Amino acid sequence: MASWASDARAEAESALASLPELTGREEDWRFTPPGDVVLDGPDPEAPGAVEPGDAAPRGERAGHLRLLDGHGAAPEGVDVPDGVVVAELGQALSDHEDLLRDRLYGLIGFDERAAALNAARWDGGTLVYVPRGVRLETPIETHLIATGAAGRIAARTLVVVEDGASATVIDRYSSPELDGPVQASTAVELYVGQGAELEHLSLVDWGSSVRHHAMLRADTGRDARVRSVVLTLGGDIVRVEPTMVCTGPGADARALGLYFADGDQHFEHRVVSRHEAPQAYSNLLYKGALKDTSHTVFFGNLVVPPGAPGTDAYQTNRNLVLNEGARADTIPFLEIETAEVKCSHAGAVGRVDDEHLFYLESRGVPSTIAKRLVVMGFLQEVIEQVSLPELRDEVEAAVEAKLR
Repeated sequence: MASWASDARAEAESALASLPELTGREEDWRFTPPGDVVLDGPDPEAPGAVEPGDAAPRGERAGHLRLLDGHGAAPEGVDVPDGVVVAELGQALSDHEDLLRDRLYGLIGFDERAAALNAARWDGGTLVYVPRGVRLETPIETHLIATGAAGRIAARTLVVVEDGASATVIDRYSSPELDGPVQASTAVELYVGQGAELEHLSLVDWGSSVRHHAMLRADTGRDARVRSVVLTLGGDIVRVEPTMVCTGPGADARALGLYFADGDQHFEHRVVSRHEAPQAYSNLLYKGALKDTSHTVFFGNLVVPPGAPGTDAYQTNRNLVLNEGARADTIPFLEIETAEVKCSHAGAVGRVDDEHLFYLESRGVPSTIAKRLVVMGFLQEVIEQVSLPELRDEVEAAVEAKLR
């Protein structure tokens, strides 16, 4: 490992010694106490390894990297244009030091305790680098798998798309059903240069025993386009924190999310769009369904500090509650310190419309199928914006399975 990388680890450990421990009384943590995702303290006892099953990607990929319990091997099936780098992040510290030195920890560093914990503990990860002007037509996929062999796993993703380049990157998180809890921590840093395009998809589909804290931050340059799609379906307790930052004029940053909670699952999504340059656009759209005794939380914030006139920003969260006992909290928020902007926010929690069900049932559609059609129609606004057909099919199948 390069000396600067060792120094960064030491700095992260030093930050942990000086940053106060999270108590759950902090405003940012009042819905999902840090103890619930086991952020601090000793590593949880490993529940015991279970065969992870088939981890092959479900579609054509330009490269595939598997991180088993956070530890990565060399990428498989890499077929990319000259200059593109797809590498395991730990190995990249030696092989591609020039690409990492000024970027790793640049967006998710050591200033907050959860981020410092990941920086100090990560075992493996992914580097994707696309040089200026190169268009990567086929996605890159990383698959982080928890087998139960470790009680805590931590990983990072670093994506750099240079000026005028484009790419699609998938981070998939999954596990079999485990005999005890596992804590997962992930950090994703996305750098998108001038006029570049990036679609990043996070598919959270853990078994029922995993507790996951996920951080994502995107730096969107001048006239760049970034789309973050978060699909949250599995896990015991999941907290996802996407932050989209418009750092250049003309930037276009979109945060899309779909979640479906059942049983006693708890999902929290804290989504931030920050405009640091004028004439930029952002759109936050998250939709969720929930049933049984599950609980979902959406906190969205549009931040427009001084110096960003011409901002055009929208935020929407809608929730469909399928039965008594399930609960959805939605907190849309605005922080506007610049004049001459267009900003709006909306949040809603509702039940399945009886008139919609009656309409379908009166035309011979059985009640269970009618309810499924209504829910799928509600979520379709997000599903149809997933560019990969195999992922759309996968999400639709997972939603239908939860509706049975």
